Amino acid sequence: MGTICENKLEKGKEHKMKIKILKTFKYSIMVGVAPSDFDINSSSYNTCGWYFYLYNSYLHSGSPHNYSKWTYLTSKNDEIIVIMIMNQRTIKFIINYEDKGESYTDIPIDKPLFPAILLHD
Repeated sequence: MGTICENKLEKGKEHKMKIKILKTFKYSIMVGVAPSDFDINSSSYNTCGWYFYLYNSYLHSGSPHNYSKWTYLTSKNDEIIVIMIMNQRTIKFIINYEDKGESYTDIPIDKPLFPAILLHD
């Protein structure tokens, strides 16, 4: 189950989305970017965008990026900033003010992209 924001990301610009986690049961939250054909009822998060998964601090996406692991652990009151740099086709995450650098590169921008949050479990 997921949601995407109403405003699409415009080409040639840098976009930021800031999320603050106030309370969660299992941290089964993915924060990132989704393409316009994202199915909010899909259970396959591996094919519908590029995300940081709070539960295990993994990056999740479909090919060609597939899973990469970070060693950063999240905690209560985390703040996640997603930055999509459209002209560079990159996504990076800042977790609790720690810049993680480029997490995804060569993001396809042939379809409109939207900030997205997936709730898993």
